[in-house]
Amino acid sequence: MKQIHENIKFAGIIIRDAAEQKVAVETIETILQRYGVQILLEKSKAKEISRDGLSFEEILQKTNFIISVGGDGSFISTCRRCANSLAYVFGIHTGHLGFLTDATLEQAEEFFAEFFAGNYSVEHPYMLEAKFKKDEKIVIKIAFNDIVLMRKKVNSTANIEAYMNKKHFNSYFGDGVIVSSAMGSTAYNMSAGGAIIYPLCDVFSLTPVCSHSLTQRPLILPKEFKVEFKSGDDVVVLVDGQDRVDLKDFSSVEVGISEFRVNLVRSKNRDYFEILKEKLRWGHNDK
Repeated sequence: MKQIHENIKFAGIIIRDAAEQKVAVETIETILQRYGVQILLEKSKAKEISRDGLSFEEILQKTNFIISVGGDGSFISTCRRCANSLAYVFGIHTGHLGFLTDATLEQAEEFFAEFFAGNYSVEHPYMLEAKFKKDEKIVIKIAFNDIVLMRKKVNSTANIEAYMNKKHFNSYFGDGVIVSSAMGSTAYNMSAGGAIIYPLCDVFSLTPVCSHSLTQRPLILPKEFKVEFKSGDDVVVLVDGQDRVDLKDFSSVEVGISEFRVNLVRSKNRDYFEILKEKLRWGHNDK
């Protein structure tokens, strides 16, 4: 395994709300200073708390160790930004759910003691790619969790046609369809009745949302497959809930597993199935 912890001089800290995360930043900075590591903040966020900062590109030139501080949304955004780089991402959770991140702020000191002793693991989960097409124009978006095709108006339904290898194979008639990565299977996909997929599997899933047909069921596909969606209805495409694209501006969108993968630094003690038990309350009797 690549020894990421060796010879680290800088660590990039990515935050959304600088004022809200100021205490967290200071806490992490104090811990890292004991190991001779200086933190780097993005310019716009650093300015909010009267610090100097760098552009994201400049941070990546100085370090390949990036710490996402906040909730799962912040972690997803950071992973998307780091997907086409050699950066390694670690998530510190200060939000409400913490399904994807590894440690709370209270656990950070213990994690870094283990990290700088070389006790950690690295995961390389698959991401999704949405390729929006119109004539010769192609726009590509990368997703960590999911790509959702959804009706734009609440008082209407959407008819979305799906094609595999240019051949029509399904019509999704209802609220929409979720294309989920394995890592994102415990998000919107799960709430819509999709399967939970072990996060390092090289597959993705299609899950209908409130289908008008009782025969429609979630479908899991291997990474070699690409699915192209078309619709004559007013459909919006949401990429990780962070980017929004109107499908009517394009002739189609092709979705599948991306060639890009993100590098995640994980605690040696991380147990995916324990996380499922804790977050989903498996085995709990709530009576």
